[in-house]
Amino acid sequence: MNGKEKIIETAVCPFCACLCDDVVISVDVERNRIKEIRNACTFGVEKFLSVEKTEQRLKKPVVDGKKTDYDDAIEKAVDILNAANKPLIYGLGNSGYNAQRVALEIAKLKKGVYDFTESICHNVLYLELLKKGPFYYALLDEIRDNAQVVIYWGANPIVSHPRHLSKYSVYPVGRYAMKGVMDRELITIDVVDSELKKISRWFLRVNPGEDAEIANILRRLVKGESLKELVTGKMDSDTLRKMADRLKKAFYGVIFVGLGVLSNKNGSKSIESILALVDTLNKEGVKFVLFPMKGHFNVLGAVNLLLRETGYPFGVDFSRDTIFEPGKTTVLDVIASGEVDAALIVGADPFSSFPMKIARKLRDLPIILMDPFETPTTQFASVVIPTAITGVETEEIAYRMDGLPLKLEKIVDCKYPPDRAILEQIRKGVKKS
Repeated sequence: MNGKEKIIETAVCPFCACLCDDVVISVDVERNRIKEIRNACTFGVEKFLSVEKTEQRLKKPVVDGKKTDYDDAIEKAVDILNAANKPLIYGLGNSGYNAQRVALEIAKLKKGVYDFTESICHNVLYLELLKKGPFYYALLDEIRDNAQVVIYWGANPIVSHPRHLSKYSVYPVGRYAMKGVMDRELITIDVVDSELKKISRWFLRVNPGEDAEIANILRRLVKGESLKELVTGKMDSDTLRKMADRLKKAFYGVIFVGLGVLSNKNGSKSIESILALVDTLNKEGVKFVLFPMKGHFNVLGAVNLLLRETGYPFGVDFSRDTIFEPGKTTVLDVIASGEVDAALIVGADPFSSFPMKIARKLRDLPIILMDPFETPTTQFASVVIPTAITGVETEEIAYRMDGLPLKLEKIVDCKYPPDRAILEQIRKGVKKS
């Protein structure tokens, strides 16, 4: 760093849960502007440069539609939470671990509901894991070093996690993949043709809801059962046989499972069958792991925090004796049932993502929104509090999609407070229920 320029050699990108930690950023210190970004994907570059999108930033706190200062907005937020019998605390997938911790403390103090996007996106996986069956898992570094067979099932990282292929799965050189992509084979299973088809050794297009059947067929083929007795309809039996043979001969393999599996109507049955396939491969002597593709950059931080504090992965209601009961304690359930009477939303936009029926019920609640940017949710919030962009304008801790904690750097200065600081002030004013 000199008087005019600061170079950050290993910045962590806060766009998605890959948390790429090799981004190089050059900052013009005098102008407080990012000059150059290297090693980031298009989405990562956009996230870092979002500090310059001043027209989209929330400028000042707002209470009941009128601009105000932070003290007034925080006081109003505290009043709303203290008046609530059971508030909802939601979002935080784009917040650091320390902010998540303070938000959880608020939920405990108010005996409220604490939830985030996992209850909508990855709930079926966690519910299967709670059955305490075998689960084979690994860090991304281990996968990069060892995997010879890489399967993306219901996932397309090219559009969701652009550097996943080059950093962790197909292209990088590894301990047992010294030639990188030349030593690996890619298999893709999806309901649509995707960009992965061009680079896959095998691309299996399936009908919606067929994932469980495909996994069961592969599992039984791995065990040595006859193909003719298993395949029905128009399934590509030749590809299934070749895939099963390759899985059995692998030294190490991974299945990256995405929302194409986890969010379809047969998601629970599908993930159960894929877990059974991975278990069978390991029992047949083939090291295979299953890895869920995470979206928001620190959603796993929220999961880890809640598991440590409560033993449950999402959707807990601190007003109940049984605090975790999917179908009753998760965000969509408590809004639909009318159990919550206020909402603190941090870094999320439920009016863009929730079903319309749920959004209409949420609209009737007093909402406290904390976010760096204006979103559709902004217009329905009673209190709007602008915050700094985590990992760009303020430092924090985030957990990579495999659970590795990484430090997010402060890249440039800003006039906005971190969400953690706002939450700490709110917590000081909140009265215990």
